[in-house]
Amino acid sequence: MKRILISIVCALFLMSCTQSEDVETEEQLVEKEAEPVEKLTASQDDIRFVAGWLNEMAILFVNQKDAKDRLLSFDLKTGDIHTLFTATATISEVQVHPTASQLLVKTADDSTEAVIHILDHAGTPLNEVSVESSELEIQWNEFDASQLLITAFSDDWSYEIMRYDANDDTLVAVELPDPFPRWLGAEELVYMEDVVVIKQALSTGEETILANNANQFHTSSDQVLIESFEGEQIRYTVIDANGKEKHSWFSEDDSFVMDHTVFSDDTTLMMTVTNQTEMRPTSFLVKIQDGKEVKRQELQGGGSLDCKGEKCLIGYSLDTWMDIETGETVKWLEIKPQE
Repeated sequence: MKRILISIVCALFLMSCTQSEDVETEEQLVEKEAEPVEKLTASQDDIRFVAGWLNEMAILFVNQKDAKDRLLSFDLKTGDIHTLFTATATISEVQVHPTASQLLVKTADDSTEAVIHILDHAGTPLNEVSVESSELEIQWNEFDASQLLITAFSDDWSYEIMRYDANDDTLVAVELPDPFPRWLGAEELVYMEDVVVIKQALSTGEETILANNANQFHTSSDQVLIESFEGEQIRYTVIDANGKEKHSWFSEDDSFVMDHTVFSDDTTLMMTVTNQTEMRPTSFLVKIQDGKEVKRQELQGGGSLDCKGEKCLIGYSLDTWMDIETGETVKWLEIKPQE
């Protein structure tokens, strides 16, 4: 009799465990279900360009209405559209600061002058600065949102580099042989001279060579990604602000070179690579973690890249977002054919 009771109790216990496991599995499946995403349908005239992510559920785009350019946000969850900024001048560039809740909007009426507007995420003006050129390269300091590095080009492509400090609204000239320097940390710059990557301290002017035989580089926060040639191979190296190597790896295919790069955190980056030797270039979105490739997804037609969390906007018009983990793509923007 005792044996029968023990068997019944064990059977009931196993059934309860199985039911519990089934519930947990169902809950896990529910958690993994994709969130519903609203789609924006517009005509070609309604969208001038897509600027990128405002946050993990909203995307910025620019259109023109009543002879004015407008910066708007589109909420993927609700479908709501909000106007953040309006200008009679042409909006030609929008940046979202990676850590501060601020936006940068560049406007210009003609080629002689541009205005850089700094706003909060609600569209409230914070600062603005005028520069005597509309052809600008603008780098926003990731550590300090009050600091901009601006390269202004003339008609003959001569240039002037300036540091803008929003705290006291000042522009100070910076002398460098490369018109495309990048911030490294709060007070250092990185630039290229021929194939040499050099770091310069703004306060002292002291310079340090970070790499030789480089093809290009990308900075994020306090680290640098360098693409260099070693014989016939392409090597990628991530170094810290002191030049110490953190990670290094070789390209799987030396015909592919880096197009766009976004650091997700200190150990993870997303990059697009393209085979420039083919008649129809092939592009891939690659996820690198701790110096190792963990994901690779082919991109139809290449294009730009803007990532937020595990989602990246891809394509030449950024009309599609991709889930990095699953490879799922969703076209959030549909352009109606012209009648």
